[in-house]
Amino acid sequence: MESKKMFQDVLESRFSCRSFEPKKISLEELNYILEMSRLAPTAKNKQPQRIVVVENEGLLERLKEATPFTFDAKTVLVVSYDKDSCWIRKNDSKSYGEVDATIAITHILLAATSIDIGSVFVGVFDEQKVKDILDLPQNYGVVGIVPLGYPKEIKPHNTRLDLEELVIYK
Repeated sequence: MESKKMFQDVLESRFSCRSFEPKKISLEELNYILEMSRLAPTAKNKQPQRIVVVENEGLLERLKEATPFTFDAKTVLVVSYDKDSCWIRKNDSKSYGEVDATIAITHILLAATSIDIGSVFVGVFDEQKVKDILDLPQNYGVVGIVPLGYPKEIKPHNTRLDLEELVIYK
C-alpha cells in the first residue's frame, strides 16, 4: 500500500471516480478503508452503520438490477444502518442512523483517496432490490453504494462555492 497523503491533499484530490481498471483492490487496501470507516463518529457512539463488501461476480452483476451506477467496479460497498441500533433524538424522534452511515461513507471516500483508490458515492438505487439481492434484514436502511477501484483516469476536483456563499457569520 502506498504512503498516505496529507489531509488537505486528500480533500483537494478526491473526485467522483466513474471509470475503474478491471481489477480488484487488494485486501490490504480494502481493510484499510474499512478500518477508517469504523473510526467514523456516530451519535451517542451507537455505531449503527453496516457495510456489505460485494466482490462476488454474480452479486456484482445482480446489483446492476438495483442501480445502473456500479461502473463495473470489482469491489462495491453497500452502506446501510441498523434502524434498531441508532440514536433517536428525544424532542422530535429524529433517527441519526442515516447521518451516521453517511459519515462512515465520507470516511470511506477520503480513506480511499488517501491510498489512491477511486470511489464514488452512489445514491441512485432501488433500496428493496438491494436488500433482496444481498439478503439484508428489513430493519436495515440502505444509504449509499460505493464502488471502489483503481481509477482509469484522474480527474480534477470539481469547483466549489466560495466560503462567502456557504458560511453565515452572526
